[in-house]
Amino acid sequence: MTILPKFVLLLLAIFDTTEAAIGPKQRYTRNPVCLQNGCINPITPGLNDLPRLEKLVWQCTKAGAVATYLDFCKGAIEYDASVPSPPNSSTALDTLVRAQDDAASTMFFYHLSGLGYEAWEYKTIDDKSKDPCVKSVWQMACYTYFPKNQAGCASGTQTPYFRPCKNACENYLEQCQVECCDDSAQCVFEFDRQLGGGAVDKSTGYVNADGPSPFCTGGSSRNGAPVALLLGLLGLQLAASGPVQESRERSERTSAHGGACSWILMIALAVCTVSLQGCTIAIESHTTPLWRSKPDYLIKYEYVPPGQLATAASLNSCAAKVAKGMLQCSGRGQCVPFGASSLTLEQVNKTLDSVSSFCQCEPAWADPECRTRRKSQVTAYFLSIFGGFFGLDRFYLGLRYSGVAKLFTLGGFGLWWAYDIVRVGSAPVYAKDFRVDNDLPHWVFMLTAVLLFAAAGFVYSLESYVAFRKKKRAEVQKLHNGEEDRILTNLDEMDGPRFRPRNSTFVGKHAHAFSGYGATLPMPLSSANNPYVM
Repeated sequence: MTILPKFVLLLLAIFDTTEAAIGPKQRYTRNPVCLQNGCINPITPGLNDLPRLEKLVWQCTKAGAVATYLDFCKGAIEYDASVPSPPNSSTALDTLVRAQDDAASTMFFYHLSGLGYEAWEYKTIDDKSKDPCVKSVWQMACYTYFPKNQAGCASGTQTPYFRPCKNACENYLEQCQVECCDDSAQCVFEFDRQLGGGAVDKSTGYVNADGPSPFCTGGSSRNGAPVALLLGLLGLQLAASGPVQESRERSERTSAHGGACSWILMIALAVCTVSLQGCTIAIESHTTPLWRSKPDYLIKYEYVPPGQLATAASLNSCAAKVAKGMLQCSGRGQCVPFGASSLTLEQVNKTLDSVSSFCQCEPAWADPECRTRRKSQVTAYFLSIFGGFFGLDRFYLGLRYSGVAKLFTLGGFGLWWAYDIVRVGSAPVYAKDFRVDNDLPHWVFMLTAVLLFAAAGFVYSLESYVAFRKKKRAEVQKLHNGEEDRILTNLDEMDGPRFRPRNSTFVGKHAHAFSGYGATLPMPLSSANNPYVM
């Protein structure tokens, strides 16, 4: 009975081998009904720096030596890291660690900006830990620029560069819910990248191993072993096997028929396998991942000195000896040190050249170089009031899909409309990229919101009162009409003088002996012609 499963597995192995032998380049197909999320270029922090970092010469350090000088990556590095060895020079360890720490913070800052986050909101370790996506970006950046020591290496000896492990990258893709809709959001990959002028660079991903591992950098996976899945498989196996004695008896009874059926089924599967033909519909595919076709945020947010070519571009105009004065932050912000350690105002100017600093933009501007104009909170707020039923506030913020849903549901039947009024007006919310400008005074929001909902409550109460009055009036009118329309059809069965019509002669089976409401005198009788005795 085990021949059939083995045959099926053999066919699957043949198909896998055939597919792998079709061509060395992996092809991707796009899902037209998928919604992209977090699909930016590069897809992970520090991905473009991996080839450059591998070409450097790295040296081992003593246990705990690097952790002493960490600032930004303190808390993310839980292993003994190696540092680059500068050629033909002797550099102190604290300087080397600080340089790598600044590189990790720079990539963290720019990658969050590429995702549309406000990096200044995640300056401390506690701030980073509040958002799982931000925390995973922080760990990936530190794993990239602080590779682990080679096992058993002595301090000062050369060690290879260990790329981050696959599970660290997968944790980032999971926590940030990265979706590119073509199955290209992968951690282990290899493809050719065109550099221009016919030059081709082979781009590879991360190490196909889960940390901790001696072949890559990173910690253990966030999720443990799939114990529930293993137990389920074990239970399924036990249920399928059944009692031994029962299975033996069943096999003895069905051995003659079971063997023939298995061979017939195997032959049918083989015939179907060699005769199958694919559909004639051509499915569009591509060899370049979709995230690679996106604009590179490192180029989008780079700084090019005035009057110079793009080849002179560099990241971060706040870096030392790159730009000064009004050239920094596009003239719309100032350079402020970025790190886990808090600095006093007297220390800021002294540390601008020694600590990684970034642009802290004016309230109306965003991105690492203060070149992106923020959406207005005032505009979004009043659009949510007067156009919220049609999703105009969502369209203004760049949230197209939720805007369409809000439009077709007429503001979520009023509930979504009310929710967005409070959400947009109470605090600066995130647009598609970055938060909106905090230009709505809080008292304006409170005043307009209270008046709006009070007016809505008054209108609802008034409408409910009018509807109740109309309902009661209709019930009374219906009752009155019923009394007027009632017709006495059988007066013979009515007992009592009150039902006798006035000035009418009543003749029936049971004639009444008196008339008039409350009358006590009898009517004249034919057998009594004598006058009454006074």
